[in-house]
Amino acid sequence: MYEIGRMPEDGFGSGRGKIVLYHRKGSFMDMVAQLWMLKQIYQDENRYFDEASGQWLYRIPKTIPPEDLEALNAAGHGPNQMFLPSHGKVLEELARRSAAWSLQEAANAFLAGLWSAPFLWQSALTAKVLAMGIPPHSHEPFGNSADTCAVCGCRERAVDVAQEWYFCMTEGTPLDGDPASHVLALREMEKMGSRPMPVDYDVWTFRAVLAVIRSMPPHARYSKVRDALWKEKLLPTSKKWVYGKLLETLSFLGILDTEEYPGMAVSFTPYWKREERPNVRVEVQAPLAWWDSSIGIHEGVLEKIFPWIDISPVDLAKRPTPMPPLCRTVTGCLEQKRAPRKSYPKSPDAGKGPARAGDVYAVRIREGVWVTIYCHRIEGNKAVVEFLEGVFEDFPRKGQIQLLARPRRDGRWLTKASGIDRHPGVRRVARDMEAPKVASPEPEKLSFSQAGSLKSLAWWCFGEL
Repeated sequence: MYEIGRMPEDGFGSGRGKIVLYHRKGSFMDMVAQLWMLKQIYQDENRYFDEASGQWLYRIPKTIPPEDLEALNAAGHGPNQMFLPSHGKVLEELARRSAAWSLQEAANAFLAGLWSAPFLWQSALTAKVLAMGIPPHSHEPFGNSADTCAVCGCRERAVDVAQEWYFCMTEGTPLDGDPASHVLALREMEKMGSRPMPVDYDVWTFRAVLAVIRSMPPHARYSKVRDALWKEKLLPTSKKWVYGKLLETLSFLGILDTEEYPGMAVSFTPYWKREERPNVRVEVQAPLAWWDSSIGIHEGVLEKIFPWIDISPVDLAKRPTPMPPLCRTVTGCLEQKRAPRKSYPKSPDAGKGPARAGDVYAVRIREGVWVTIYCHRIEGNKAVVEFLEGVFEDFPRKGQIQLLARPRRDGRWLTKASGIDRHPGVRRVARDMEAPKVASPEPEKLSFSQAGSLKSLAWWCFGEL
Protein backbone atom coordinates (compact mmCIF):
# COMPACT_ATOMS: atom_id res chain seq x y z
CA MET A 1 0.00 0.00 0.00
CA TYR A 2 1.05 3.64 -0.20
CA GLU A 3 1.58 6.24 2.44
CA ILE A 4 2.29 9.73 1.23
CA GLY A 5 5.66 11.26 1.90
CA ARG A 6 7.88 8.30 2.86
CA MET A 7 10.45 6.17 1.08
CA PRO A 8 9.61 2.63 -0.08
CA GLU A 9 10.37 -0.18 2.34
CA ASP A 10 9.99 -3.17 0.07
CA GLY A 11 8.47 -2.01 -3.22
CA PHE A 12 5.14 -0.90 -4.58
CA GLY A 13 1.90 -2.54 -3.65
CA SER A 14 3.40 -5.28 -1.49
CA GLY A 15 1.28 -4.37 1.47
CA ARG A 16 4.13 -2.81 3.46
CA GLY A 17 5.82 -0.38 1.08
CA LYS A 18 5.43 3.39 1.15
CA ILE A 19 5.17 5.86 -1.68
CA VAL A 20 8.41 6.59 -3.49
CA LEU A 21 10.11 9.96 -3.42
CA TYR A 22 11.93 10.92 -6.56
CA HIS A 23 15.55 11.82 -5.93
CA ARG A 24 17.34 13.96 -8.49
CA LYS A 25 20.38 16.09 -7.67
CA GLY A 26 19.65 15.97 -3.95
CA SER A 27 16.05 17.20 -4.26
CA PHE A 28 13.17 15.17 -2.79
CA MET A 29 9.58 15.57 -3.90
CA ASP A 30 6.82 13.08 -3.35
CA MET A 31 4.33 12.18 -6.04
CA VAL A 32 1.42 14.14 -4.64
CA ALA A 33 3.49 17.31 -4.30
CA GLN A 34 4.56 17.00 -7.93
CA LEU A 35 1.06 16.28 -9.18
CA TRP A 36 -0.37 19.15 -7.14
CA MET A 37 2.07 21.57 -8.71
CA LEU A 38 1.34 20.27 -12.21
CA LYS A 39 -2.38 20.54 -11.55
CA GLN A 40 -1.94 24.25 -10.90
CA ILE A 41 0.21 24.70 -14.00
CA TYR A 42 -1.92 22.70 -16.45
CA GLN A 43 -4.91 25.02 -16.28
CA ASP A 44 -6.45 26.37 -19.49
CA GLU A 45 -5.80 29.94 -18.37
CA ASN A 46 -2.03 29.25 -18.37
CA ARG A 47 -1.95 27.76 -21.88
CA TYR A 48 -0.52 29.79 -24.75
CA PHE A 49 0.91 29.27 -28.22
CA ASP A 50 4.64 29.89 -28.46
CA GLU A 51 5.42 31.30 -31.89
CA ALA A 52 9.13 30.50 -31.64
CA SER A 53 8.70 26.77 -31.04
CA GLY A 54 5.32 26.36 -32.70
CA GLN A 55 4.08 24.57 -29.57
CA TRP A 56 1.33 25.06 -27.02
CA LEU A 57 3.06 25.71 -23.71
CA TYR A 58 2.05 26.66 -20.16
CA ARG A 59 2.94 29.71 -18.12
CA ILE A 60 4.15 29.05 -14.59
CA PRO A 61 1.93 30.66 -11.93
CA LYS A 62 3.71 33.08 -9.63
CA THR A 63 2.30 31.17 -6.67
CA ILE A 64 4.78 28.34 -7.34
CA PRO A 65 8.09 29.12 -5.58
CA PRO A 66 11.19 28.92 -7.84
CA GLU A 67 12.79 26.32 -5.59
CA ASP A 68 9.74 24.07 -5.94
CA LEU A 69 9.81 24.42 -9.71
CA GLU A 70 13.53 23.60 -9.68
CA ALA A 71 12.83 20.48 -7.64
CA LEU A 72 10.04 19.52 -10.06
CA ASN A 73 12.46 19.82 -12.96
CA ALA A 74 15.04 17.80 -11.04
CA ALA A 75 12.47 15.05 -10.57
CA GLY A 76 12.06 14.87 -14.36
CA HIS A 77 8.57 16.34 -14.38
CA GLY A 78 9.13 19.97 -15.26
CA PRO A 79 6.46 21.41 -17.60
CA ASN A 80 7.07 22.38 -21.23
CA GLN A 81 9.67 19.65 -21.80
CA MET A 82 8.62 18.27 -25.16
CA PHE A 83 9.08 14.80 -26.67
CA LEU A 84 8.80 14.45 -30.45
CA PRO A 85 7.99 10.82 -31.29
CA SER A 86 9.45 9.09 -34.32
CA HIS A 87 7.31 6.20 -35.57
CA GLY A 88 10.05 3.61 -36.03
CA LYS A 89 11.90 4.47 -32.81
CA VAL A 90 8.69 4.49 -30.77
CA LEU A 91 7.68 1.01 -31.93
CA GLU A 92 11.18 -0.32 -31.32
CA GLU A 93 11.24 1.08 -27.78
CA LEU A 94 7.70 -0.12 -27.08
CA ALA A 95 8.66 -3.66 -28.11
CA ARG A 96 11.89 -3.58 -26.08
CA ARG A 97 10.38 -2.17 -22.89
CA SER A 98 7.23 -4.30 -22.95
CA ALA A 99 9.33 -7.44 -23.54
CA ALA A 100 10.74 -6.91 -20.04
CA TRP A 101 7.24 -7.64 -18.69
CA SER A 102 5.47 -10.97 -18.63
CA LEU A 103 1.73 -10.83 -19.26
CA GLN A 104 1.12 -11.83 -15.64
CA GLU A 105 3.40 -9.09 -14.30
CA ALA A 106 1.62 -6.51 -16.45
CA ALA A 107 -1.79 -7.82 -15.35
CA ASN A 108 -0.75 -7.62 -11.68
CA ALA A 109 0.39 -4.03 -12.20
CA PHE A 110 -2.95 -3.23 -13.82
CA LEU A 111 -4.86 -4.64 -10.84
CA ALA A 112 -2.71 -2.74 -8.36
CA GLY A 113 -3.29 0.42 -10.40
CA LEU A 114 -7.01 0.25 -9.71
CA TRP A 115 -6.55 1.30 -6.09
CA SER A 116 -3.36 0.70 -4.07
CA ALA A 117 -0.89 1.91 -6.70
CA PRO A 118 -1.11 5.00 -8.93
CA PHE A 119 -3.29 4.73 -12.04
CA LEU A 120 -0.10 4.88 -14.14
CA TRP A 121 0.49 1.17 -13.55
CA GLN A 122 -2.64 0.25 -15.51
CA SER A 123 -0.68 1.18 -18.63
CA ALA A 124 1.71 -1.75 -18.17
CA LEU A 125 -1.01 -4.11 -19.37
CA THR A 126 -2.25 -2.02 -22.30
CA ALA A 127 1.35 -1.51 -23.40
CA LYS A 128 2.01 -5.25 -23.22
CA VAL A 129 -1.00 -6.36 -25.26
CA LEU A 130 -0.43 -3.54 -27.75
CA ALA A 131 3.18 -4.55 -28.31
CA MET A 132 2.23 -8.23 -28.60
CA GLY A 133 -0.15 -7.50 -31.46
CA ILE A 134 1.40 -4.72 -33.56
CA PRO A 135 2.55 -6.12 -36.91
CA PRO A 136 5.73 -4.84 -38.59
CA HIS A 137 4.80 -1.81 -40.65
CA SER A 138 5.93 1.61 -41.78
CA HIS A 139 4.13 4.85 -41.03
CA GLU A 140 0.91 5.13 -43.02
CA PRO A 141 -0.81 8.55 -42.79
CA PHE A 142 -4.33 8.43 -41.38
CA GLY A 143 -6.65 10.51 -43.55
CA ASN A 144 -5.98 14.22 -43.14
CA SER A 145 -3.91 13.57 -40.00
CA ALA A 146 -0.58 12.96 -41.70
CA ASP A 147 1.25 12.80 -38.37
CA THR A 148 -0.90 9.87 -37.16
CA CYS A 149 -0.26 6.29 -38.31
CA ALA A 150 -3.36 4.56 -39.65
CA VAL A 151 -2.04 1.17 -38.51
CA CYS A 152 -0.89 1.68 -34.90
CA GLY A 153 -2.09 5.22 -34.09
CA CYS A 154 1.38 6.55 -33.26
CA ARG A 155 1.27 10.34 -33.42
CA GLU A 156 4.42 12.08 -34.61
CA ARG A 157 3.65 15.30 -32.81
CA ALA A 158 5.36 16.87 -29.81
CA VAL A 159 3.90 16.08 -26.40
CA ASP A 160 4.63 17.54 -22.99
CA VAL A 161 6.33 14.72 -21.06
CA ALA A 162 5.20 15.90 -17.62
CA GLN A 163 1.63 16.42 -18.80
CA GLU A 164 1.50 12.87 -20.15
CA TRP A 165 2.73 11.63 -16.76
CA TYR A 166 0.13 13.76 -14.99
CA PHE A 167 -2.69 12.35 -17.11
CA CYS A 168 -1.58 8.73 -16.63
CA MET A 169 -1.23 9.26 -12.88
CA THR A 170 -4.61 10.91 -12.42
CA GLU A 171 -6.78 9.42 -15.19
CA GLY A 172 -5.40 6.10 -16.41
CA THR A 173 -4.08 4.67 -19.66
CA PRO A 174 -3.01 6.76 -22.68
CA LEU A 175 -5.74 8.07 -24.95
CA ASP A 176 -6.70 5.76 -27.85
CA GLY A 177 -3.79 3.40 -27.14
CA ASP A 178 -1.17 5.83 -28.45
CA PRO A 179 2.16 3.92 -28.66
CA ALA A 180 4.27 7.02 -27.97
CA SER A 181 2.39 7.77 -24.76
CA HIS A 182 2.77 4.13 -23.72
CA VAL A 183 6.53 4.44 -24.19
CA LEU A 184 6.57 7.48 -21.90
CA ALA A 185 4.49 5.55 -19.35
CA LEU A 186 6.88 2.59 -19.43
CA ARG A 187 9.82 4.94 -18.92
CA GLU A 188 8.14 6.36 -15.83
CA MET A 189 7.48 2.88 -14.46
CA GLU A 190 11.14 2.01 -14.84
CA LYS A 191 12.08 5.15 -12.90
CA MET A 192 9.72 4.15 -10.11
CA GLY A 193 11.59 0.92 -9.48
CA SER A 194 9.81 -2.13 -8.04
CA ARG A 195 6.68 -3.27 -9.81
CA PRO A 196 3.45 -3.37 -7.79
CA MET A 197 1.66 -6.49 -6.70
CA PRO A 198 -2.08 -6.21 -6.08
CA VAL A 199 -3.42 -6.41 -2.56
CA ASP A 200 -6.69 -8.17 -1.82
CA TYR A 201 -8.65 -4.93 -2.09
CA ASP A 202 -7.33 -4.33 -5.63
CA VAL A 203 -8.67 -7.72 -6.71
CA TRP A 204 -12.00 -7.03 -5.00
CA THR A 205 -12.20 -3.70 -6.85
CA PHE A 206 -11.69 -5.42 -10.19
CA ARG A 207 -14.33 -8.04 -9.38
CA ALA A 208 -16.70 -5.25 -8.27
CA VAL A 209 -16.22 -3.43 -11.58
CA LEU A 210 -17.09 -6.62 -13.44
CA ALA A 211 -20.09 -7.16 -11.17
CA VAL A 212 -21.50 -3.72 -11.99
CA ILE A 213 -21.05 -4.32 -15.71
CA ARG A 214 -22.76 -7.71 -15.48
CA SER A 215 -25.68 -6.21 -13.53
CA MET A 216 -26.56 -3.56 -16.12
CA PRO A 217 -29.93 -3.81 -17.90
CA PRO A 218 -29.92 -4.94 -21.55
CA HIS A 219 -28.54 -2.61 -24.22
CA ALA A 220 -27.01 -0.16 -21.71
CA ARG A 221 -24.40 1.98 -23.46
CA TYR A 222 -21.00 2.82 -22.02
CA SER A 223 -22.14 6.16 -20.57
CA LYS A 224 -24.75 4.38 -18.43
CA VAL A 225 -22.18 1.83 -17.27
CA ARG A 226 -19.75 4.65 -16.48
CA ASP A 227 -22.37 6.40 -14.35
CA ALA A 228 -23.17 3.17 -12.50
CA LEU A 229 -19.50 2.57 -11.70
CA TRP A 230 -19.05 6.16 -10.57
CA LYS A 231 -22.07 5.88 -8.28
CA GLU A 232 -20.47 2.89 -6.53
CA LYS A 233 -17.22 4.88 -5.96
CA LEU A 234 -15.03 1.90 -6.79
CA LEU A 235 -11.92 3.90 -7.74
CA PRO A 236 -9.95 6.34 -5.57
CA THR A 237 -11.27 9.37 -7.44
CA SER A 238 -14.42 11.47 -7.60
CA LYS A 239 -13.95 12.21 -11.31
CA LYS A 240 -16.64 10.56 -13.42
CA TRP A 241 -14.59 10.63 -16.62
CA VAL A 242 -11.95 8.37 -15.00
CA TYR A 243 -14.55 5.60 -14.85
CA GLY A 244 -15.19 6.17 -18.54
CA LYS A 245 -11.45 5.90 -19.13
CA LEU A 246 -11.42 2.55 -17.32
CA LEU A 247 -14.17 1.26 -19.63
CA GLU A 248 -12.13 2.38 -22.64
CA THR A 249 -9.16 0.47 -21.22
CA LEU A 250 -11.19 -2.70 -20.68
CA SER A 251 -12.51 -2.38 -24.22
CA PHE A 252 -9.02 -1.80 -25.65
CA LEU A 253 -7.87 -5.00 -23.96
CA GLY A 254 -10.85 -6.94 -25.33
CA ILE A 255 -12.78 -7.48 -22.10
CA LEU A 256 -15.55 -5.30 -23.54
CA ASP A 257 -15.39 -5.87 -27.29
CA THR A 258 -17.47 -7.15 -30.20
CA GLU A 259 -16.91 -9.78 -32.87
CA GLU A 260 -16.46 -7.16 -35.57
CA TYR A 261 -14.26 -4.95 -33.38
CA PRO A 262 -12.08 -7.24 -31.24
CA GLY A 263 -9.83 -5.96 -28.48
CA MET A 264 -6.06 -6.22 -28.58
CA ALA A 265 -5.87 -9.39 -26.48
CA VAL A 266 -8.03 -11.10 -29.14
CA SER A 267 -6.40 -9.76 -32.28
CA PHE A 268 -4.73 -6.58 -33.41
CA THR A 269 -7.25 -3.99 -34.62
CA PRO A 270 -5.67 -1.18 -36.66
CA TYR A 271 -6.15 2.41 -35.65
CA TRP A 272 -8.24 3.27 -38.71
CA LYS A 273 -10.76 0.58 -37.77
CA ARG A 274 -10.81 1.64 -34.10
CA GLU A 275 -11.75 5.12 -35.33
CA GLU A 276 -15.02 3.80 -36.83
CA ARG A 277 -18.07 4.92 -34.82
CA PRO A 278 -21.84 4.40 -35.13
CA ASN A 279 -22.37 8.17 -35.45
CA VAL A 280 -20.61 11.48 -34.89
CA ARG A 281 -21.99 11.84 -31.36
CA VAL A 282 -19.96 8.85 -30.12
CA GLU A 283 -16.63 10.08 -28.77
CA VAL A 284 -14.96 6.83 -27.71
CA GLN A 285 -13.12 4.53 -30.09
CA ALA A 286 -14.09 1.01 -31.07
CA PRO A 287 -14.58 -1.53 -29.61
CA LEU A 288 -16.38 0.47 -26.89
CA ALA A 289 -18.13 2.65 -29.47
CA TRP A 290 -20.04 -0.43 -30.66
CA TRP A 291 -20.38 -2.32 -27.37
CA ASP A 292 -23.38 -2.44 -25.04
CA SER A 293 -24.29 -4.46 -21.96
CA SER A 294 -26.24 -7.03 -23.99
CA ILE A 295 -22.95 -8.11 -25.58
CA GLY A 296 -21.51 -8.50 -22.11
CA ILE A 297 -18.02 -9.35 -20.91
CA HIS A 298 -15.61 -11.36 -23.04
CA GLU A 299 -14.96 -14.15 -20.55
CA GLY A 300 -12.29 -15.72 -22.72
CA VAL A 301 -10.16 -12.58 -22.52
CA LEU A 302 -10.57 -12.45 -18.75
CA GLU A 303 -9.35 -16.02 -18.52
CA LYS A 304 -6.43 -15.31 -20.85
CA ILE A 305 -5.18 -12.25 -18.96
CA PHE A 306 -6.17 -13.10 -15.37
CA PRO A 307 -6.20 -16.94 -15.14
CA TRP A 308 -4.87 -16.97 -11.56
CA ILE A 309 -7.53 -14.81 -9.86
CA ASP A 310 -11.13 -15.45 -8.88
CA ILE A 311 -13.33 -13.28 -11.12
CA SER A 312 -16.67 -14.45 -9.78
CA PRO A 313 -19.16 -11.72 -8.76
CA VAL A 314 -18.90 -9.96 -5.41
CA ASP A 315 -21.61 -8.49 -3.22
CA LEU A 316 -21.29 -4.72 -3.51
CA ALA A 317 -23.21 -4.31 -0.25
CA LYS A 318 -20.44 -6.17 1.58
CA ARG A 319 -17.56 -3.96 0.56
CA PRO A 320 -14.39 -4.66 2.54
CA THR A 321 -12.44 -1.89 4.23
CA PRO A 322 -10.43 -0.10 1.52
CA MET A 323 -6.75 -0.88 1.82
CA PRO A 324 -5.04 1.51 1.76
CA PRO A 325 -7.66 4.07 2.88
CA LEU A 326 -8.76 6.55 0.23
CA CYS A 327 -6.74 9.36 1.79
CA ARG A 328 -3.59 7.22 1.50
CA THR A 329 -3.91 6.69 -2.24
CA VAL A 330 -2.19 9.11 -4.59
CA THR A 331 -5.34 10.32 -6.34
CA GLY A 332 -7.35 10.36 -3.13
CA CYS A 333 -4.77 12.51 -1.41
CA LEU A 334 -4.41 14.78 -4.43
CA GLU A 335 -8.13 15.45 -4.70
CA GLN A 336 -8.29 16.39 -1.02
CA LYS A 337 -5.82 19.22 -1.56
CA ARG A 338 -7.35 22.64 -2.08
CA ALA A 339 -5.77 25.81 -3.37
CA PRO A 340 -6.13 28.87 -1.14
CA ARG A 341 -9.37 30.66 -1.84
CA LYS A 342 -8.79 33.48 -4.30
CA SER A 343 -9.41 36.89 -2.85
CA TYR A 344 -10.46 39.41 -5.48
CA PRO A 345 -10.17 43.15 -4.77
CA LYS A 346 -13.05 45.58 -4.63
CA SER A 347 -13.03 49.00 -6.21
CA PRO A 348 -14.08 51.99 -4.07
CA ASP A 349 -15.87 53.33 -7.16
CA ALA A 350 -17.84 50.12 -7.89
CA GLY A 351 -21.04 51.28 -6.25
CA LYS A 352 -23.94 48.94 -5.56
CA GLY A 353 -26.76 47.37 -7.49
CA PRO A 354 -27.03 45.28 -10.68
CA ALA A 355 -25.20 46.04 -13.91
CA ARG A 356 -26.36 49.01 -15.93
CA ALA A 357 -25.22 51.12 -18.86
CA GLY A 358 -21.98 52.96 -18.17
CA ASP A 359 -20.50 50.30 -15.88
CA VAL A 360 -16.91 49.16 -16.40
CA TYR A 361 -15.86 45.72 -15.16
CA ALA A 362 -12.46 44.10 -14.79
CA VAL A 363 -12.08 40.52 -16.07
CA ARG A 364 -9.38 38.30 -14.59
CA ILE A 365 -7.66 36.40 -17.42
CA ARG A 366 -5.19 34.58 -15.19
CA GLU A 367 -2.82 35.39 -12.38
CA GLY A 368 -1.34 38.84 -12.99
CA VAL A 369 -3.45 39.64 -16.08
CA TRP A 370 -6.67 41.72 -16.13
CA VAL A 371 -8.62 43.44 -18.91
CA THR A 372 -11.73 45.64 -18.80
CA ILE A 373 -15.17 45.60 -20.43
CA TYR A 374 -17.71 48.38 -20.91
CA CYS A 375 -21.45 47.80 -20.44
CA HIS A 376 -23.39 49.59 -23.18
CA ARG A 377 -26.89 48.53 -22.08
CA ILE A 378 -28.96 45.80 -20.46
CA GLU A 379 -31.15 43.53 -22.60
CA GLY A 380 -33.29 41.26 -20.45
CA ASN A 381 -30.93 39.60 -17.99
CA LYS A 382 -27.85 40.11 -20.15
CA ALA A 383 -25.36 42.94 -20.33
CA VAL A 384 -24.17 44.06 -23.77
CA VAL A 385 -20.44 44.48 -23.20
CA GLU A 386 -17.33 45.33 -25.19
CA PHE A 387 -13.65 44.98 -24.35
CA LEU A 388 -11.63 48.14 -23.74
CA GLU A 389 -7.99 48.86 -24.45
CA GLY A 390 -5.49 48.02 -21.74
CA VAL A 391 -3.96 44.95 -20.12
CA PHE A 392 -3.18 45.25 -16.39
CA GLU A 393 -0.98 43.27 -14.01
CA ASP A 394 -3.21 44.12 -11.05
CA PHE A 395 -6.87 44.84 -10.61
CA PRO A 396 -7.33 48.19 -12.43
CA ARG A 397 -8.62 51.31 -10.74
CA LYS A 398 -11.00 53.91 -12.17
CA GLY A 399 -8.18 56.23 -13.16
CA GLN A 400 -6.56 53.51 -15.29
CA ILE A 401 -9.61 52.84 -17.46
CA GLN A 402 -9.01 53.52 -21.15
CA LEU A 403 -12.30 54.43 -22.82
CA LEU A 404 -11.30 53.09 -26.21
CA ALA A 405 -12.96 49.98 -27.65
CA ARG A 406 -10.71 47.02 -28.38
CA PRO A 407 -11.82 45.25 -31.61
CA ARG A 408 -11.09 41.78 -32.87
CA ARG A 409 -8.89 41.29 -35.90
CA ASP A 410 -11.96 41.19 -38.11
CA GLY A 411 -13.61 44.27 -36.66
CA ARG A 412 -15.61 45.53 -33.73
CA TRP A 413 -17.05 42.88 -31.39
CA LEU A 414 -19.67 42.94 -28.62
CA THR A 415 -21.39 40.15 -26.71
CA LYS A 416 -24.48 39.69 -24.58
CA ALA A 417 -23.06 38.36 -21.32
CA SER A 418 -25.07 36.82 -18.50
CA GLY A 419 -24.05 36.64 -14.86
CA ILE A 420 -21.40 39.37 -14.78
CA ASP A 421 -22.51 40.41 -11.29
CA ARG A 422 -22.23 36.85 -9.99
CA HIS A 423 -18.93 35.56 -11.33
CA PRO A 424 -15.96 36.01 -8.92
CA GLY A 425 -13.50 36.67 -11.75
CA VAL A 426 -15.52 39.63 -13.07
CA ARG A 427 -15.51 42.69 -10.79
CA ARG A 428 -17.00 46.13 -11.31
CA VAL A 429 -14.46 48.96 -11.32
CA ALA A 430 -16.59 52.06 -11.83
CA ARG A 431 -20.06 53.35 -12.78
CA ASP A 432 -21.44 56.08 -15.01
CA MET A 433 -18.47 56.13 -17.37
CA GLU A 434 -18.72 57.72 -20.81
CA ALA A 435 -19.15 55.43 -23.80
CA PRO A 436 -15.81 54.39 -25.33
CA LYS A 437 -14.52 55.83 -28.54
CA VAL A 438 -15.15 53.49 -31.48
CA ALA A 439 -14.03 53.34 -35.08
CA SER A 440 -17.13 51.62 -36.51
CA PRO A 441 -20.78 50.91 -35.65
CA GLU A 442 -21.94 47.86 -33.72
CA PRO A 443 -22.12 44.59 -35.67
CA GLU A 444 -25.64 43.59 -36.71
CA LYS A 445 -25.57 40.33 -34.76
CA LEU A 446 -24.22 39.93 -31.24
CA SER A 447 -23.02 36.67 -29.72
CA PHE A 448 -24.24 35.27 -26.40
CA SER A 449 -21.84 34.37 -23.61
CA GLN A 450 -21.52 33.80 -19.90
CA ALA A 451 -19.38 35.79 -17.51
CA GLY A 452 -17.06 32.84 -16.97
CA SER A 453 -16.25 32.63 -20.68
CA LEU A 454 -15.17 36.26 -21.03
CA LYS A 455 -11.56 35.44 -20.13
CA SER A 456 -11.42 33.00 -23.05
CA LEU A 457 -13.21 35.36 -25.42
CA ALA A 458 -10.65 38.04 -24.59
CA TRP A 459 -8.06 36.16 -26.62
CA TRP A 460 -9.91 37.15 -29.78
CA CYS A 461 -9.36 40.80 -28.98
CA PHE A 462 -5.99 40.60 -27.23
CA GLY A 463 -3.64 38.52 -29.30
CA GLU A 464 -0.82 39.15 -26.83
CA LEU A 465 -2.64 37.16 -24.16
